[in-house]
Amino acid sequence: MTDRPTPPMYFSLRTVQPFAKMELRAVEGEPGVDLTIADGTVVGLLLPDVRMLSRLDEICEKVGIDPYECWQRVRGDVDLSVKIREKIKK
Repeated sequence: MTDRPTPPMYFSLRTVQPFAKMELRAVEGEPGVDLTIADGTVVGLLLPDVRMLSRLDEICEKVGIDPYECWQRVRGDVDLSVKIREKIKK
């Protein structure tokens, strides 16, 4: 990776009750990668650098998350970004 800053990417995987006991848990061996835990269930994943998407399957396997869930979010974000750009061009 280069020194050029890139945006982080957060995957919200499940809804959370407002009263849920929440915590952030660092992923061992993955600097800056955090899991959001609510009532003992993984509800989110933070990648500190969007370029880490190239390793998303590996990271998901390491923390026990279904990579399909995360890739669904990535595709949704890309689709939304494309639609917004198309509206701006008009």
